[in-house]
Amino acid sequence: MSSAHAQEKGIAETFDDLAHDRCCKYKSNGLTASSQVLLDFISKKGLIGKTVMEIGCGTGFFALETLRNGASSCVGVDLSSAAIKEANAFAKESGLEDRARFEVANAASTRQPASDVVVMDKVLCCYPDADALLKTASESSKELLGFVVPRDEGLMKPPMKIGAALINLVEKLRKTGFRLYLHPLRSIDRLLSESGFQQSDKAKSRFWLVYLYKRSGPALPERE
Repeated sequence: MSSAHAQEKGIAETFDDLAHDRCCKYKSNGLTASSQVLLDFISKKGLIGKTVMEIGCGTGFFALETLRNGASSCVGVDLSSAAIKEANAFAKESGLEDRARFEVANAASTRQPASDVVVMDKVLCCYPDADALLKTASESSKELLGFVVPRDEGLMKPPMKIGAALINLVEKLRKTGFRLYLHPLRSIDRLLSESGFQQSDKAKSRFWLVYLYKRSGPALPERE
């Protein structure tokens, strides 16, 4: 098994185990604070009638919230088959299955459909190749690109690094393939700037940073 395939398998297995509990937690408590901030950012820019793509959608609750807030349709992809099963079941339970589609895929290595809004909620920190995910996201987004990442800046930088190291040590001892990544924020911004995006909004939410970028150049041509 290649290193990349082993990493994908480790991520998928980790979130397979968490899928049902995460879905139940959302049904009980709604979106987390940072996810709500991201949804508010997008809604203020105009979500009515927009198409949404969520990379690393998990059990689909954020994507489905965009539909409840006016989006016309959503597509979500994730490595976890258990999470995707929960997402499709939840969409049907919510009466939104005609406007939502969730499927197993690695967005870092597969082309995704163009959408008005692309979202990655606490996804970049779970994948080793942030550039690949950002490339797919930037190529797919016609207007907005939003994401949530660990608060790896300022006074929070040292404790974040210690926390990530401890989490990764535990995962290594448990012999899982999951690792937590603190990708450089400047590198993320530079890549998105080079792809035609400018930072529009930013907020702190406890241990997280919430970003929204807006396409500054012409929208990409329609593609499948």
